[in-house]
Amino acid sequence: MASLVVVSGMVVLGSFVSAEIEENVVHNAADATALYVNSLHGSHLQELATGSELSEESLRAFDATFRATALDRQLISVKIWRPDGRIVYSTRRYLMGQTFSASPNLLKALKGEVTAQFGSPTDEADVAELALEVPLLEIYVPIRATGDDRIVAVADFFTHAGMLKAGLDTARLHSWIAVGVVALLQIILLYGIVSRGNKTIESQRARLVGARRASIETNERFLRRVSADLHDGPAQLISLALLRLDSLRPLLAADHSRPDEFEKIRAALQDGLRDIRQLSAGLAPPHIEAQTLRKVLELAIRQHERRTGTAVDATIGALPEGISPLYKLCLYRFVQEGLNNAYRHAAGAGQTVQVDSNGEEFSIEVADTGPGFSPSNSGFGDRLGLAGLRDRVESLGGKFSVETQPGSGTKVRASFPVAHNGAGDS
Repeated sequence: MASLVVVSGMVVLGSFVSAEIEENVVHNAADATALYVNSLHGSHLQELATGSELSEESLRAFDATFRATALDRQLISVKIWRPDGRIVYSTRRYLMGQTFSASPNLLKALKGEVTAQFGSPTDEADVAELALEVPLLEIYVPIRATGDDRIVAVADFFTHAGMLKAGLDTARLHSWIAVGVVALLQIILLYGIVSRGNKTIESQRARLVGARRASIETNERFLRRVSADLHDGPAQLISLALLRLDSLRPLLAADHSRPDEFEKIRAALQDGLRDIRQLSAGLAPPHIEAQTLRKVLELAIRQHERRTGTAVDATIGALPEGISPLYKLCLYRFVQEGLNNAYRHAAGAGQTVQVDSNGEEFSIEVADTGPGFSPSNSGFGDRLGLAGLRDRVESLGGKFSVETQPGSGTKVRASFPVAHNGAGDS
């Protein structure tokens, strides 16, 4: 985009410079011609200040001047116009005495402005010059009366412009080369700046991804420690309490104490022990490093079905080989949290897991047919489980999305590039 902007700007600048060069060169040529004409037979031209025709003497003097050897090689034709559009002198005799409509350049000259036109003539009096098919420069020079600024006539010169055209072409070429070199240098400089900035961004992104992965690994180690602490602490104490209660059962039965209270206490302790063990198992995933991705996904599904008593419709297609343990853990947690949400919010209705790969990326989707929710109303960021999944997936270079609407169920989807999940990430 920067290159496109620079090139567009250089095209505009180059066109402007070329037009300025042509205008200045043509204007300088016109000014030089005007100085020549104003010094040419001043007395003969001043006849037009008092009369409407040139005398025979003036006509012969003009013929002799314009047919001189040196000047004749440059001049193609000359016309002298009266302000009313009548030609009072021309090197092409048949035009003398004819009246033509004034062209825009002739009108400017009648107002006192020296004008010039480079290229093909367009006036009806210039048919002969147009038929030559050569580069032409037409110059209009106003003739003023001596002693005042009154325009009494306009001298119209057609000159060969072959050398002028060659000079203009060379000047244009040099200007376009200069503009092109500047544009190329700007593009190279911009490319260097953008490339350096891109490398900085990629480096920062890599460090951020590494930090997020390290955070997830630290979090997993913390969860494993909490799981171990739950198992070795409260779970063991409750187990001991249950054993002591069981040892007191014969004494309570012989004493005819209240056995119902005893059973309630025992049932409460058993429920607490079961919940702690389930919580501990959920915090610390099984050892999945040596298992295939398919086995890991099937394990997460079976554990959910066993724990909740619900059914999950699983479709596991082609999967990439050699996936790193970090991705296995992420996908295990994805299925675990997605199904937990389906059970918690949709009572397990229509639970499905779909996993597939197309060679470039593999995707996983957990869905249900429950009541769904409105992301705009419920606040996606407030659902800590989904926010945690998003962070896990994106930290590994994946894409995370949630599709849901009230009454239409929920789909949680993640996808990963196949090239980014190999053993090099372990």
